[in-house]
Amino acid sequence: MADATIPPGDGKKTRYKLDKSMKLRFRSEFETLKREGETFTGRPLLAVLLPAERTACGVICSKKYSLLSVERNRARRMLWESFRLLRPHFLHPCRMLLIARRSLRNLSRPQTTREVAFLLKKAGILDEATAASPPES
Repeated sequence: MADATIPPGDGKKTRYKLDKSMKLRFRSEFETLKREGETFTGRPLLAVLLPAERTACGVICSKKYSLLSVERNRARRMLWESFRLLRPHFLHPCRMLLIARRSLRNLSRPQTTREVAFLLKKAGILDEATAASPPES
């Protein structure tokens, strides 16, 4: 019998990893998702979703977003981090494409995660509680 004073688990913080299998890599995957997926629009980003057997994500941040690669890379990192944090809370697996818009530049990483969570709640991928207070780290 476990001692009631010791919390369950080993006391380590849970780490969520992103494997290569969770990333969309091929142009054909992106094109299929754009063509067949359902689009959900937010002010700072678009989410294109399609039900699937396994969860996978792709991120697009083109030169329309910014001519500076450092700004595009920051947007990509924020979107990947948001996906990494929210993925364990998905109600069912899906393939998704996150497309950055210019107004994403003004947001911090936690704000970006909240925006992604809002779009996923709208799509029925996240429950109300997780979308209301998404994980921060």
